[in-house]
Amino acid sequence: MSGASDAAIGSEEVAAYLAAHPRFFNDHQTLLAALQLPHPTGPAVSLWERQNAALREEAERWRARFEELIVHARQNEALIGRIQQLVLAVLTTTPAGALLDLLGLRLAEEFRAERVTSLVFADALEGAVSAFVGRDSSRRDPFAELLGRRTTLCGRLNQAQRQALFGDGGFEGSHVVLPLLGQDWDGLLVVSSADPARFEASMGTEILSFLCEVLTIVLTPRVAALPHA
Repeated sequence: MSGASDAAIGSEEVAAYLAAHPRFFNDHQTLLAALQLPHPTGPAVSLWERQNAALREEAERWRARFEELIVHARQNEALIGRIQQLVLAVLTTTPAGALLDLLGLRLAEEFRAERVTSLVFADALEGAVSAFVGRDSSRRDPFAELLGRRTTLCGRLNQAQRQALFGDGGFEGSHVVLPLLGQDWDGLLVVSSADPARFEASMGTEILSFLCEVLTIVLTPRVAALPHA
């Protein structure tokens, strides 16, 4: 090959040729053994050694990832067990006020939250319960779109939403807002953290959504029926 031809072949052409001929080094074993690559932590090593080192590093990354998944699976299994116990406690608590107090206490512990707020936009069958704020409550208005879409909100709240939940004092931080969707009533379950990054839009809410479904079923017999026209 002439010097001019050598100069015309660049690294991109070499890389493209090797990519198109993956068996090239199988057919040129002596060349493979002779190749030396600089190593960041020591003397030059053969391409074969470099590939083995890369494979070992990749295997170690996968092993670490696998161990991380096992840890998460065990944590999730423990969490599911605790949630099952909470569901049983909710199902066996009779007064609506006590039921919501229990739920708030346990969820605050489980999710490291500063506040858990329940609002039911209906009247309580058993009399005055602070979380039951009536069907015409203005506190529903900032969440009307969320309730209409039947979706969950994770992250920051606007000022109107914070005021509806917490009054003039407000509460910044981050929140998970879950809809309670009864047959002829609705409401909210809100888990709040003072940490603005604690609850984010990308987080999963499957367990909390399941709890909301249970809570809706449990609260429905405690909701006063709509008055007949």
